[in-house]
Amino acid sequence: MKGSVRKLIACGACAVFIVGMLLIAAFGSGSPKERKVDKIINKMTLDEKISQMIIPAMRTWNEENVTDLDAVPDLRAALQKHQYGGIILYAANITGNEQITRLLYALQENNADIGNVSTHIPYLTPVDEEGGIVIRLSAGTRMNGNMAIGATKDAAVNAEKTGEILGEELAAVGFNADYAPVIDVNNNANNPVIGTRSFSDDPDKVAELGMAYARGLSKNNIIATYKHFPGHGDTGTDSHIGTPSVEKTYEEIKANELVPFRKAIENGADMIMTAHITYPLIDQEVTYADGVTKGYYPATMSKKMITDILRTDLGYNGVVVADALEMGAIEEAKLVPGNSTVEYRVNIAKEVINAGVDVLLLPADLNNPDIVTFYDDYIAGIEAKVESGEISQERIDESVKRILLLKTKYGILDVDGNGNADEDIETRVAKCKETVGSKAHHEAETSIARSAITLLKNDNNTIPVAGDKKKIVILGRLEDDKNTLNYAVEEMRKQGLIAADADVATDYYYNSSGDDKLHYPDELKDKLAAADVVIGFSYASGGSVLDKENAQFIALHNAIDDVHNGGGKFILVSENLPYDAAVYQNADAIVLAYMGSGLSIDPTDSGKGIGAGAMNANIVAAVETVFGSNSPCGKLPVNIPVVEEGADGKLFFGRDFIYERGFGLN
Repeated sequence: MKGSVRKLIACGACAVFIVGMLLIAAFGSGSPKERKVDKIINKMTLDEKISQMIIPAMRTWNEENVTDLDAVPDLRAALQKHQYGGIILYAANITGNEQITRLLYALQENNADIGNVSTHIPYLTPVDEEGGIVIRLSAGTRMNGNMAIGATKDAAVNAEKTGEILGEELAAVGFNADYAPVIDVNNNANNPVIGTRSFSDDPDKVAELGMAYARGLSKNNIIATYKHFPGHGDTGTDSHIGTPSVEKTYEEIKANELVPFRKAIENGADMIMTAHITYPLIDQEVTYADGVTKGYYPATMSKKMITDILRTDLGYNGVVVADALEMGAIEEAKLVPGNSTVEYRVNIAKEVINAGVDVLLLPADLNNPDIVTFYDDYIAGIEAKVESGEISQERIDESVKRILLLKTKYGILDVDGNGNADEDIETRVAKCKETVGSKAHHEAETSIARSAITLLKNDNNTIPVAGDKKKIVILGRLEDDKNTLNYAVEEMRKQGLIAADADVATDYYYNSSGDDKLHYPDELKDKLAAADVVIGFSYASGGSVLDKENAQFIALHNAIDDVHNGGGKFILVSENLPYDAAVYQNADAIVLAYMGSGLSIDPTDSGKGIGAGAMNANIVAAVETVFGSNSPCGKLPVNIPVVEEGADGKLFFGRDFIYERGFGLN
């Protein structure tokens, strides 16, 4: 009896197994979305698959900025030759809110009109809208930058609010992905490219705030992109122009650089961008194009970094996008063989794809007919690599599946085929006009700015500046800084914080053009010496702040001496990286604002016209703090090292700290 029952159970199990196999054969395995994507992939040609892995830019066409697709019919036709995975837009493509809304709409419509494709697949439309010093919506809300967020008491709330506001503005004009947040840990004071784009030098804080920022983006169905894996924070070289190298072991980066990425992956990260950085103590040595030179591939091209560490060790199976392949760290490094532009870039693509990267971002700017031909040859060259077995078909299919699943998850693949959902263009334009750079968004931006301002030094209660001071000089860096600085001064006058009969002069010390960068005539020297108070602005970016020959270094040290010799007080406002606080310790007071972009824009123009919205709220809040309208409550999100002088007379950042993370006076 028992044996018969066992036979029946066994037969039933066999039947279930056979039926299951038949269903899989008929409909594919996985979720309904996976089966849908598999069905699409099975119909795609190799050209279509490779094209789906490519996101070009189109900043210009024949040296004219591309802002209206109808005005560039040759580009419209060029974009229809291949169904690219997406298009990335830059500042050259954006002149105003309505304009960029119409351009994005037209791009999706043009893509939907491509003939002879197996399936119409709408574009990913990513953009670098980080907030702070990196923005693209020139008539939008700039927000405050990540390091400013990290300085606030309610940093996680402010990070999420920032992502939400930027996400709402991006969605309103038609973008569907943001190449943000930056989750690099800025643990190198000489870093020339990350800086205030980082939340902190504390990896746990970076992780927390990065995920909060991404949650804000997701509220508006904007895909967040965590960058730059495996970490660009401890570099002294800008990968746009060179190849940075990080001399750290795997154990060291696991304890620091990888912490935010690991936590983001555990929290369901959808997209991660790579960094063009080498890790000699972790990676495998390779031979470069000349057949002699030994070295290491940037992480973007490294199977060790992408497949072994990101995919296997960290367990990530989402979309990996290469940082722009046109950057100097890739384009100028002669890493692989190639006597022509196409051959070289195809060989780069082979290494990038085989490393485990899914999206080839910006192999070249699609800006003239020659580049149209380049892309034909580029895609054909990658096809040839697949057909020869140098790139496996499985790797291509794997990447395309990740891309299409991501598009499906965010509804990009499920719309009416043109990527514009069910909105007509006029509805979207109306929405963008009421959303981008709105009063509510600017009010939130201002609130965060005020809470970020950090007071590091205040000898003899120099701040707030007393209302009886009769001679005040606002010493900006650039002549155009006067737009924001004069606005802030007038606001202080309205509040009665500057005496009605006070003599307030605005000047500058740095020439942005010409060989002589120093603007420090005798007239300015005399003006500073006669002042009761001088408020001087410093912009630190990487190690240049330590250069004794730099115009800023000379001007500010001279200004402090001239003011003190005249019996006045000098207040330093740090516009960007806070490490300059260690350089100008002879200032009477030091205030940190964490952002120096957008000072040329008059805040009263916000929302009034094209390009007028992206003001700098941080500097206005800093001036408010100097005159007592705002009480500083920010705390340092990074450690500030001491400045030391070497035997050669050059300055460098030491190992000890002059101000520690978490410090800030009230």
